Amino acid sequence: MTRRSAGCLAILLAALISTSVSAQRITRRIFVAATAAGSPVLDLTAADFQIVENGTKREATRAALGKAPMRIVLLVDSSSAIPQMLNHFRAGLNAFFDALPPEHEVVFITTGGQTRIRVQPTTDRAALKTAAGRFAADGGANSFLDTLLESDKRFLRPVPQWPVFVILTTDNGDGRVAPRITEYNQFLMSFLQRGGSAHGIVIKGKSSGQIAEIAENLIENTGGIHNVVNQSTAVEAQLKAIAERLASDHPKMANVYEIDFPSDGKIEQPSIEINTGRANVTLRLFQRRPL
Repeated sequence: MTRRSAGCLAILLAALISTSVSAQRITRRIFVAATAAGSPVLDLTAADFQIVENGTKREATRAALGKAPMRIVLLVDSSSAIPQMLNHFRAGLNAFFDALPPEHEVVFITTGGQTRIRVQPTTDRAALKTAAGRFAADGGANSFLDTLLESDKRFLRPVPQWPVFVILTTDNGDGRVAPRITEYNQFLMSFLQRGGSAHGIVIKGKSSGQIAEIAENLIENTGGIHNVVNQSTAVEAQLKAIAERLASDHPKMANVYEIDFPSDGKIEQPSIEINTGRANVTLRLFQRRPL
């Protein structure tokens, strides 16, 4: 007997950021657990799944168990606001690298003045810790949003791995200029559709601005760890806790299928039904990682 599991994917945006959805075709990703007699079924392929989105049949283009390592973009403020925080930042970076399981890739990028790629995607913890030891302020303004958008485009969007942002930034409320809302919304919708995760630490001054607001919006939409502090002394413990959360989240997806299918971008909250022709298999549908 074939059983069906239906669920609704709802993208919830904080009030700060208005929604903007493209009418173009997109690839949507869902997460499905398959069991038979209480045990996971681990040999299904894309051809085994039948998908109906808002009454329209969709063809699964990819189905793979979520065992692949994460790719993590570590986004760190190196602007003129951080010279007095350098020791805390360096200690925090090393604690993060030590606590993160060795199979996960990290891209180390800083945001002082402009986007600076300090370490390309790698699992080499020695190279990352060397970069942490050399970490220093670049000066200038904090190019947080520009770097966020560019790093997703270059390092996360092109690969099927679990995309993760880990953010360490300051926000003193300076330089309030009109943010790239349309581009941010397009990024956010895509990031959520790909099952992305985000965690972060925001060190706030006497006032705060759009950096803190955007970081909060991104992290809360993905269910991540969101720490807001007034001093950098907590950075080491909090970055370690984020690495431990990533280490805990990843195994939860090992027996869960990541399924991609073409969708209509104008559908903001699709109702999705997923079925399989495999007898006696029960499916459970989830909208994001981790379960």
